[in-house]
Amino acid sequence: MELENIFRDVKLNKTEITVLRCIQSDPEQCLHDGIRAVAERCYSNPSSIIRLAKKLKFSGWLELVYFIKFNITMPKRDVTNDVDFMKIQPPERLPEVLNSLRQQRILIHGSGFSQLIAQYIYNKFLVTGVNASLALWPDYEILEQKNTIPFDAIWIISKSGRSSSALNWVKALDGKETDLICFTGDYQSPLAQAADTALIIHDPQKYDDDIYWSNPFFGYCILGFEHLLKLWFRQSATGAPTDTPDE
Repeated sequence: MELENIFRDVKLNKTEITVLRCIQSDPEQCLHDGIRAVAERCYSNPSSIIRLAKKLKFSGWLELVYFIKFNITMPKRDVTNDVDFMKIQPPERLPEVLNSLRQQRILIHGSGFSQLIAQYIYNKFLVTGVNASLALWPDYEILEQKNTIPFDAIWIISKSGRSSSALNWVKALDGKETDLICFTGDYQSPLAQAADTALIIHDPQKYDDDIYWSNPFFGYCILGFEHLLKLWFRQSATGAPTDTPDE
C-alpha cells in the first residue's frame, strides 16, 4: 500500500517517505530499536521524526508507529461470521429507509468497482418491485435536467466516501429535498456526513484507494444490502416496524 496515498494531503520529502517506509516494513522492530536508531538508519534525526509525526497530526513518535502498525502493516481481522460488518448511521433511520422502498423513486449510483454493487442493487430492486433506476455516469445535474419526474432518493456506493464522482453528486444534491443514502467504508467521509442515512461497511483496507489488496468490502456491501432486504421482507410480512438491523 502506497504511503503517499494514505497521507496524500501532506507534502512529504524523500527523507520523510524513507522514515515512513522504514516503519511500515517492521513497526515492531522500530519500536524495539527506538526513534534514535530509526533516525540514524534513515539518515535523519529524532527531532525531524517528531516534526514529521506532528505534521501528520499525530501526538508523537509512538502514535505514528502504532497507526502504521495497526492500520497499514498488520492484516485485518475477518468479521464475516457476524453482522458487525455493517452499521447504520443514524440507526433510528432504518424503519424510514425500509418503508421508503415501497413508495420512493430511487436512483442508484456507483463508479469504478462500486458500479458492480450499484448494478447488483438495481437488479435486485427490479425483481422485488422497487421503483429504481441506475446511473453510472458522474454528472447528476445533466441527468436531472433530462428527467421531468424528480427522484425521491439517491443511493450512492463509494468505498472511500470521497471519490470525485461521489462528491460531485453530493454537491449537486445540496439544498434539494432528496433523500441521500450511501454505502461507504468511512463514517467520517464527506459522503457519510452528507447522507441522511449512511450504511457504514467494514473496510479492512480503508486506505487502499486503488483496490489493489484483497478486501471483502464490496462483498460486505452485498451482504449488508441483502440484510436490509431481509428486514424489509420481514416488515412487509408482519406489517410491524423494524427497529434494529442486528436481528
